[in-house]
Amino acid sequence: MNLIQAFEQNLIEGLDTSAPDKTIETIISKIFFYGDSVFKIYKYEKFFFGDFGLPKFRDDFYKEDFYWDNTMAPHVYLSLQGVKKSDNKYKITELSDAEDFFIKMKKFDDNKSLTNLLLNREIGPDELAKIANELIARLKDLTGSRKDRYKTYFERKLKDIQQDDLEGDRNLLYLIPHFIPKTRTDKIINVLKGASLKDEYYQTFDSDNLSAAIDNHADNIIFLNNKIEFVDVLPPKESWRVGDLNFVICRLATDAAVLHSPKMAEAVYGECAPMSDTVRAICETRSALIQIWRFCSIGKQEIAKKYLNFAEERIAFLKQNTD
Repeated sequence: MNLIQAFEQNLIEGLDTSAPDKTIETIISKIFFYGDSVFKIYKYEKFFFGDFGLPKFRDDFYKEDFYWDNTMAPHVYLSLQGVKKSDNKYKITELSDAEDFFIKMKKFDDNKSLTNLLLNREIGPDELAKIANELIARLKDLTGSRKDRYKTYFERKLKDIQQDDLEGDRNLLYLIPHFIPKTRTDKIINVLKGASLKDEYYQTFDSDNLSAAIDNHADNIIFLNNKIEFVDVLPPKESWRVGDLNFVICRLATDAAVLHSPKMAEAVYGECAPMSDTVRAICETRSALIQIWRFCSIGKQEIAKKYLNFAEERIAFLKQNTD
Protein backbone atom coordinates (compact mmCIF):
# COMPACT_ATOMS: atom_id res chain seq x y z
CA MET A 1 0.00 0.00 0.00
CA ASN A 2 1.31 3.44 -0.90
CA LEU A 3 0.26 6.84 0.44
CA ILE A 4 -2.29 7.53 -2.31
CA GLN A 5 -4.01 4.23 -1.53
CA ALA A 6 -3.92 5.05 2.18
CA PHE A 7 -5.73 8.35 1.52
CA GLU A 8 -8.26 6.55 -0.64
CA GLN A 9 -8.96 4.10 2.20
CA ASN A 10 -8.85 6.69 5.00
CA LEU A 11 -5.81 5.06 6.61
CA ILE A 12 -3.91 8.18 7.74
CA GLU A 13 -3.44 8.12 11.50
CA GLY A 14 -3.35 11.61 13.03
CA LEU A 15 -5.35 13.16 10.21
CA ASP A 16 -9.03 13.75 10.87
CA THR A 17 -10.50 12.76 7.51
CA SER A 18 -13.25 10.54 6.22
CA ALA A 19 -14.21 10.21 2.56
CA PRO A 20 -12.96 13.20 0.55
CA ASP A 21 -15.42 15.69 -0.91
CA LYS A 22 -13.76 15.08 -4.26
CA THR A 23 -10.49 14.02 -5.82
CA ILE A 24 -8.68 15.37 -8.86
CA GLU A 25 -6.08 13.45 -10.82
CA THR A 26 -3.41 15.39 -12.72
CA ILE A 27 -0.67 14.01 -14.92
CA ILE A 28 1.73 13.63 -11.99
CA SER A 29 -0.38 13.84 -8.82
CA LYS A 30 -3.62 13.04 -7.04
CA ILE A 31 -5.35 15.75 -5.02
CA PHE A 32 -7.83 15.11 -2.20
CA PHE A 33 -10.34 17.76 -1.03
CA TYR A 34 -11.73 17.85 2.52
CA GLY A 35 -13.68 21.03 3.17
CA ASP A 36 -11.20 23.90 3.01
CA SER A 37 -8.21 21.54 3.27
CA VAL A 38 -6.54 20.05 0.22
CA PHE A 39 -3.84 17.37 0.17
CA LYS A 40 -1.56 16.76 -2.83
CA ILE A 41 0.38 13.52 -3.33
CA TYR A 42 2.66 12.70 -6.24
CA LYS A 43 2.16 9.48 -8.15
CA TYR A 44 4.73 6.69 -7.93
CA GLU A 45 5.67 6.87 -11.59
CA LYS A 46 8.61 7.82 -13.78
CA PHE A 47 8.35 11.00 -15.83
CA PHE A 48 10.78 12.72 -18.19
CA PHE A 49 12.11 14.91 -15.35
CA GLY A 50 12.51 12.21 -12.67
CA ASP A 51 11.27 9.01 -11.06
CA PHE A 52 8.78 9.44 -8.22
CA GLY A 53 9.23 5.76 -7.45
CA LEU A 54 12.65 6.56 -5.99
CA PRO A 55 12.56 7.75 -2.33
CA LYS A 56 15.43 10.23 -2.78
CA PHE A 57 13.79 11.91 -5.78
CA ARG A 58 10.44 12.10 -3.94
CA ASP A 59 12.17 13.65 -0.90
CA ASP A 60 14.05 16.24 -2.97
CA PHE A 61 11.12 17.13 -5.24
CA TYR A 62 8.57 17.50 -2.44
CA LYS A 63 10.83 19.79 -0.43
CA GLU A 64 11.76 21.94 -3.40
CA ASP A 65 8.19 22.05 -4.69
CA PHE A 66 6.84 23.17 -1.33
CA TYR A 67 9.58 25.79 -0.93
CA TRP A 68 8.82 27.42 -4.30
CA ASP A 69 5.04 27.23 -3.91
CA ASN A 70 5.06 28.47 -0.32
CA THR A 71 7.25 31.42 -1.35
CA MET A 72 4.96 32.35 -4.24
CA ALA A 73 1.63 31.45 -2.58
CA PRO A 74 2.08 31.45 1.22
CA HIS A 75 -1.66 31.56 1.94
CA VAL A 76 -2.35 28.49 -0.23
CA TYR A 77 0.58 26.17 0.50
CA LEU A 78 0.35 25.70 4.25
CA SER A 79 2.72 22.87 5.16
CA LEU A 80 4.79 19.94 3.98
CA GLN A 81 3.77 16.86 5.98
CA GLY A 82 5.89 13.78 6.51
CA VAL A 83 4.43 10.31 7.04
CA LYS A 84 5.71 6.91 8.04
CA LYS A 85 4.07 3.52 7.58
CA SER A 86 2.76 1.97 10.81
CA ASP A 87 1.22 -1.49 10.52
CA ASN A 88 -1.54 -1.08 7.93
CA LYS A 89 -1.70 2.71 8.23
CA TYR A 90 0.42 5.81 7.75
CA LYS A 91 1.05 8.18 10.64
CA ILE A 92 2.16 11.82 10.60
CA THR A 93 5.81 12.20 11.59
CA GLU A 94 8.68 14.69 11.58
CA LEU A 95 10.10 15.48 8.15
CA SER A 96 13.50 14.20 9.22
CA ASP A 97 11.96 10.79 9.99
CA ALA A 98 9.52 10.65 7.07
CA GLU A 99 9.30 7.85 4.54
CA ASP A 100 6.93 9.79 2.28
CA PHE A 101 5.23 13.17 2.07
CA PHE A 102 2.13 15.14 1.13
CA ILE A 103 1.46 18.84 0.79
CA LYS A 104 -1.34 20.50 2.73
CA MET A 105 -3.04 23.35 0.91
CA LYS A 106 -5.94 25.73 1.40
CA LYS A 107 -8.81 25.34 -1.04
CA PHE A 108 -9.29 28.20 -3.48
CA ASP A 109 -11.99 29.15 -5.97
CA ASP A 110 -11.03 28.31 -9.58
CA ASN A 111 -13.36 31.08 -10.73
CA LYS A 112 -10.87 33.52 -9.22
CA SER A 113 -8.05 32.47 -11.55
CA LEU A 114 -6.57 35.21 -13.71
CA THR A 115 -7.69 33.30 -16.81
CA ASN A 116 -11.34 33.56 -15.81
CA LEU A 117 -11.03 37.13 -14.58
CA LEU A 118 -9.53 38.21 -17.91
CA LEU A 119 -12.02 36.31 -20.05
CA ASN A 120 -14.96 37.68 -18.02
CA ARG A 121 -13.58 41.24 -18.01
CA GLU A 122 -13.58 41.22 -14.20
CA ILE A 123 -10.13 42.75 -13.74
CA GLY A 124 -8.68 46.13 -14.68
CA PRO A 125 -5.25 47.57 -15.53
CA ASP A 126 -4.50 48.67 -11.96
CA GLU A 127 -5.07 45.17 -10.59
CA LEU A 128 -2.98 43.66 -13.36
CA ALA A 129 -0.16 46.08 -12.61
CA LYS A 130 -0.34 44.99 -8.98
CA ILE A 131 -0.01 41.35 -10.05
CA ALA A 132 3.10 42.24 -12.09
CA ASN A 133 4.63 44.03 -9.10
CA GLU A 134 3.91 41.13 -6.76
CA LEU A 135 5.32 38.66 -9.28
CA ILE A 136 8.56 40.60 -9.66
CA ALA A 137 9.00 41.08 -5.90
CA ARG A 138 8.44 37.43 -5.01
CA LEU A 139 10.68 36.24 -7.84
CA LYS A 140 13.49 38.43 -6.51
CA ASP A 141 13.12 36.75 -3.11
CA LEU A 142 13.05 33.31 -4.70
CA THR A 143 16.07 34.11 -6.87
CA GLY A 144 18.12 35.27 -3.90
CA SER A 145 17.40 32.10 -1.95
CA ARG A 146 18.00 29.63 -4.82
CA LYS A 147 21.17 30.98 -6.47
CA ASP A 148 23.49 28.65 -4.59
CA ARG A 149 21.35 25.57 -5.19
CA TYR A 150 21.15 26.24 -8.94
CA LYS A 151 24.58 27.80 -9.34
CA THR A 152 25.40 25.89 -12.52
CA TYR A 153 22.24 27.13 -14.22
CA PHE A 154 22.73 30.71 -13.03
CA GLU A 155 26.17 30.70 -14.68
CA ARG A 156 24.80 29.80 -18.12
CA LYS A 157 24.58 32.26 -21.01
CA LEU A 158 21.09 33.45 -21.86
CA LYS A 159 21.69 32.75 -25.57
CA ASP A 160 22.27 29.06 -24.72
CA ILE A 161 19.26 28.89 -22.41
CA GLN A 162 17.12 30.46 -25.14
CA GLN A 163 18.16 27.98 -27.82
CA ASP A 164 17.59 25.01 -25.51
CA ASP A 165 14.20 26.33 -24.41
CA LEU A 166 13.10 26.81 -28.01
CA GLU A 167 13.91 23.18 -28.74
CA GLY A 168 11.80 22.29 -25.71
CA ASP A 169 8.96 24.37 -27.14
CA ARG A 170 9.31 22.55 -30.44
CA ASN A 171 8.97 19.19 -28.69
CA LEU A 172 5.86 20.35 -26.83
CA LEU A 173 4.13 21.42 -30.03
CA TYR A 174 5.12 18.17 -31.73
CA LEU A 175 2.72 16.53 -29.25
CA ILE A 176 -0.27 18.28 -30.88
CA PRO A 177 0.26 17.85 -34.66
CA HIS A 178 -3.52 17.71 -35.14
CA PHE A 179 -3.70 21.34 -34.03
CA ILE A 180 -0.48 22.76 -35.44
CA PRO A 181 1.37 20.69 -38.08
CA LYS A 182 5.02 19.90 -37.37
CA THR A 183 6.08 21.76 -40.50
CA ARG A 184 4.42 24.93 -39.20
CA THR A 185 5.94 24.40 -35.76
CA ASP A 186 9.40 24.13 -37.35
CA LYS A 187 8.94 27.37 -39.28
CA ILE A 188 7.89 29.27 -36.15
CA ILE A 189 10.68 27.88 -33.98
CA ASN A 190 13.28 28.51 -36.66
CA VAL A 191 12.21 32.15 -36.94
CA LEU A 192 12.50 32.52 -33.16
CA LYS A 193 15.91 30.86 -33.07
CA GLY A 194 17.20 33.02 -35.90
CA ALA A 195 15.86 36.24 -34.39
CA SER A 196 17.35 35.36 -31.00
CA LEU A 197 20.76 34.61 -32.47
CA LYS A 198 20.79 37.96 -34.27
CA ASP A 199 19.64 40.06 -31.32
CA GLU A 200 22.26 41.71 -29.15
CA TYR A 201 20.11 41.23 -26.04
CA TYR A 202 20.64 37.47 -26.01
CA GLN A 203 24.31 37.70 -26.93
CA THR A 204 25.34 40.22 -24.26
CA PHE A 205 22.95 39.40 -21.41
CA ASP A 206 24.74 39.44 -18.04
CA SER A 207 24.22 36.09 -16.30
CA ASP A 208 24.14 37.92 -12.96
CA ASN A 209 20.70 39.16 -14.01
CA LEU A 210 19.19 35.72 -14.49
CA SER A 211 16.12 34.99 -12.39
CA ALA A 212 14.30 32.07 -10.88
CA ALA A 213 11.73 31.12 -13.51
CA ILE A 214 8.27 29.82 -12.64
CA ASP A 215 5.28 28.38 -14.48
CA ASN A 216 3.18 31.54 -14.21
CA HIS A 217 0.45 31.04 -16.80
CA ALA A 218 -2.85 32.74 -15.97
CA ASP A 219 -4.52 29.61 -14.55
CA ASN A 220 -1.76 29.55 -11.92
CA ILE A 221 -2.48 33.10 -10.74
CA ILE A 222 -5.42 33.25 -8.37
CA PHE A 223 -7.04 35.63 -5.88
CA LEU A 224 -7.64 34.28 -2.36
CA ASN A 225 -9.31 36.69 0.06
CA ASN A 226 -8.14 39.57 -2.14
CA LYS A 227 -4.54 38.34 -1.97
CA ILE A 228 -2.59 37.45 -5.11
CA GLU A 229 -1.23 33.90 -5.11
CA PHE A 230 0.98 32.15 -7.68
CA VAL A 231 0.24 28.42 -7.44
CA ASP A 232 1.83 25.24 -8.83
CA VAL A 233 4.85 27.24 -9.97
CA LEU A 234 7.79 24.82 -9.84
CA PRO A 235 9.00 23.85 -13.34
CA PRO A 236 9.48 20.07 -13.13
CA LYS A 237 12.80 20.03 -14.97
CA GLU A 238 15.68 21.69 -13.11
CA SER A 239 17.09 23.48 -16.16
CA TRP A 240 13.73 25.26 -16.60
CA ARG A 241 13.98 26.85 -13.15
CA VAL A 242 16.44 29.58 -14.16
CA GLY A 243 15.89 32.08 -16.95
CA ASP A 244 15.15 35.64 -18.00
CA LEU A 245 12.80 37.69 -15.82
CA ASN A 246 11.61 39.52 -18.93
CA PHE A 247 10.29 36.25 -20.32
CA VAL A 248 8.35 35.58 -17.12
CA ILE A 249 6.83 39.06 -17.37
CA CYS A 250 6.01 38.53 -21.05
CA ARG A 251 4.08 35.37 -20.16
CA LEU A 252 1.80 37.46 -17.95
CA ALA A 253 1.49 40.20 -20.58
CA THR A 254 0.71 37.68 -23.32
CA ASP A 255 -2.12 36.15 -21.29
CA ALA A 256 -3.50 39.64 -20.69
CA ALA A 257 -3.33 40.51 -24.41
CA VAL A 258 -4.87 37.27 -25.66
CA LEU A 259 -7.52 36.71 -22.99
CA HIS A 260 -8.50 40.37 -22.65
CA SER A 261 -6.91 43.07 -24.83
CA PRO A 262 -3.52 44.51 -25.90
CA LYS A 263 -4.19 47.49 -23.63
CA MET A 264 -4.13 45.18 -20.61
CA ALA A 265 -0.71 43.90 -21.62
CA GLU A 266 0.64 47.45 -21.42
CA ALA A 267 -0.37 47.56 -17.74
CA VAL A 268 2.06 44.70 -17.17
CA TYR A 269 4.91 46.19 -19.18
CA GLY A 270 4.60 49.48 -17.34
CA GLU A 271 5.88 47.75 -14.20
CA CYS A 272 9.04 46.15 -15.61
CA ALA A 273 12.32 47.16 -17.21
CA PRO A 274 12.11 48.31 -20.85
CA MET A 275 12.80 45.81 -23.63
CA SER A 276 13.08 46.20 -27.38
CA ASP A 277 10.15 45.43 -29.67
CA THR A 278 12.08 42.47 -31.06
CA VAL A 279 12.79 40.90 -27.66
CA ARG A 280 9.22 41.50 -26.63
CA ALA A 281 7.92 39.80 -29.79
CA ILE A 282 10.24 36.82 -29.28
CA CYS A 283 9.16 36.38 -25.65
CA GLU A 284 5.48 36.88 -26.45
CA THR A 285 5.60 34.28 -29.22
CA ARG A 286 7.25 31.74 -26.93
CA SER A 287 4.66 32.49 -24.25
CA ALA A 288 1.84 31.92 -26.73
CA LEU A 289 3.34 28.64 -27.95
CA ILE A 290 3.42 27.24 -24.42
CA GLN A 291 -0.21 28.19 -23.92
CA ILE A 292 -1.21 26.63 -27.25
CA TRP A 293 0.10 23.29 -26.03
CA ARG A 294 -1.42 23.67 -22.57
CA PHE A 295 -4.93 24.61 -23.69
CA CYS A 296 -4.92 21.87 -26.34
CA SER A 297 -3.88 19.39 -23.67
CA ILE A 298 -6.90 20.24 -21.52
CA GLY A 299 -9.34 20.25 -24.43
CA LYS A 300 -9.80 24.02 -24.80
CA GLN A 301 -8.98 24.37 -28.50
CA GLU A 302 -10.92 27.61 -28.92
CA ILE A 303 -8.64 29.39 -26.46
CA ALA A 304 -5.60 27.67 -27.99
CA LYS A 305 -6.67 29.13 -31.34
CA LYS A 306 -6.57 32.64 -29.87
CA TYR A 307 -2.96 32.05 -28.81
CA LEU A 308 -2.05 30.61 -32.21
CA ASN A 309 -3.43 33.70 -33.96
CA PHE A 310 -1.44 35.89 -31.60
CA ALA A 311 1.74 33.88 -32.22
CA GLU A 312 1.28 34.16 -35.98
CA GLU A 313 0.98 37.96 -35.69
CA ARG A 314 4.16 38.15 -33.63
CA ILE A 315 6.04 35.88 -36.06
CA ALA A 316 4.96 38.09 -38.97
CA PHE A 317 6.37 41.10 -37.10
CA LEU A 318 9.68 39.32 -36.47
CA LYS A 319 10.06 38.21 -40.08
CA GLN A 320 9.42 41.73 -41.28
CA ASN A 321 11.83 43.33 -38.83
CA THR A 322 14.67 40.82 -38.50
CA ASP A 323 15.14 39.35 -42.01
